[in-house]
Amino acid sequence: MRRASPYATAVFFLSLTISLGACGVWNNPSNFDEESSTSNVRSQTIDYPAAETTFRLPQDYRSAIYSRPEAWLCLPSIDDICGSDHTTTAIYADGKIEETVAHKNPDPLIDCFYIYPTASLDMSANSDLVPDSEEELATAWAQVSRYNEVCDIYAPVYRQRTVPATSGLIEIPADDSVGGPGTTGFEVAYEDVLDAFRHYIANSGELRGFVLVGHSQGTAMLTELIKREIDTSDLLRKRFIAAHLLGGAHISARADEFETISPCDQAHEIRCIVAYNTFFGSAPPSPESWFGRTWHHSSWSISSWEELSWEDAESSPSLCVNPKTFNAARAELTPLLPTDQTVKDAFEVTSSWVTYPGLVFGECIKDQVFGYLSVEIRSGSEDPRAAHIMSQIDAQSGLHSLDVNIALGDLISTAKIQATSYLDLVSKP
Repeated sequence: MRRASPYATAVFFLSLTISLGACGVWNNPSNFDEESSTSNVRSQTIDYPAAETTFRLPQDYRSAIYSRPEAWLCLPSIDDICGSDHTTTAIYADGKIEETVAHKNPDPLIDCFYIYPTASLDMSANSDLVPDSEEELATAWAQVSRYNEVCDIYAPVYRQRTVPATSGLIEIPADDSVGGPGTTGFEVAYEDVLDAFRHYIANSGELRGFVLVGHSQGTAMLTELIKREIDTSDLLRKRFIAAHLLGGAHISARADEFETISPCDQAHEIRCIVAYNTFFGSAPPSPESWFGRTWHHSSWSISSWEELSWEDAESSPSLCVNPKTFNAARAELTPLLPTDQTVKDAFEVTSSWVTYPGLVFGECIKDQVFGYLSVEIRSGSEDPRAAHIMSQIDAQSGLHSLDVNIALGDLISTAKIQATSYLDLVSKP
């Protein structure tokens, strides 16, 4: 099955979804044939077992859904959006441009398991299992495809909470109005993520390590996966390399939601978490912002958002780990962004990706309420490079739509170092 890689103009679609995030959807042309590649997935049903507290798998476990290539956005055995090299144009402050190619690793020794953010525009509480080229596929291409430099990528389609459901465009059941762990829509989505993960674990190499990668709703799903499965399983923790969980609202600054897994303190550390929410330094989180603070489960007892009062909600600053420094120091970040039309016109760029050396700097900030990655743009708004980033700012969610891409080069560099640490460890007798 061949799927063409989404590319060209990147357009963000922001929808505030509170706990599951305002998620950027990259809108790119694609000749992906949804009818031929996914028509059999929609009608499938499966009875899911209740989530277990300790990860167990029957021998030769195979998912009724995820044994089918059509149920994956990215899968090593198919020619998909995660399978290509990436040509990138570096644009410097003086207008100089330099083109490079980031090559796919032909024989990666680790895997990445990716869950995408809120991307589906299906007019239902939860999406179907048919990916759209301008929604799920384009989002995965923009956020995770470049991890192919270090890992084989597994990215399942799942029945996520949709943009219409999280933004109030459709009516949803009363017990689903908050959408956090334990509510109907969240658990429907999580069941798919768990089933896909179990299928992956049971059908990959016994010592093959994995990095979890997620954004927003995807981060919420993977946070629960760590809590319910990985944190309680010696088997899974042995294979767990790291989690890169961006734009979430469920991991506190101390990561005390977990028993055995902590924030990454150094680039080479494994079995740890890199996480942050992104805001401009000149526009920090507002008092009503949903992002940069961690919601604790007691707050999910409200039946509607109208009942929410930040004075009453149990919350604390979110975890922030700067993937460049792993400490509080400010440092230059390495953004990797799909090229937009303004940049193409200004610099005559033909590549699908751009990066801006010397433009973006970041540091982790933590106060009594918020924890976040504070970003500084060292250029005026008249600079097309700066405009490319600043156009994504939102008063409440900050740079949520750019959480992954604002430091994607640093996340990939970290994944490479963590992979080396893991492989060194498992190679020892």
